[in-house]
Amino acid sequence: KQWYQRRVRDISSELGSISNTKTSFTTAYRVSKAALNMLTKCQASEFIKDGIVSLSVHPGWVRTDLGGPRAPLSTKESVEDIAYMITHCTEEHNGMYVRKNLVPEPY
Repeated sequence: KQWYQRRVRDISSELGSISNTKTSFTTAYRVSKAALNMLTKCQASEFIKDGIVSLSVHPGWVRTDLGGPRAPLSTKESVEDIAYMITHCTEEHNGMYVRKNLVPEPY
């Protein structure tokens, strides 16, 4: 397989961004997503030699039990966005934390 066909995607959250943290709201959830982002960075450096691209994606604020009814995205829209990121990422995105359209987010 070519390298771009081998990918690891981790579903993170903007709440996992250490740089953007302003409150302690949902601390356990934030910490778990920050740890997932670290895993993505570690996988990226380890797996790229085997042609595997690792990427952490923020799916957006989604109307789910966790996101609540005021969230702007349906699950269908979020899944479509994630599918786009999976199919359009390249080696240059390896180790990145991104949101819709592969826009980089700060760790």
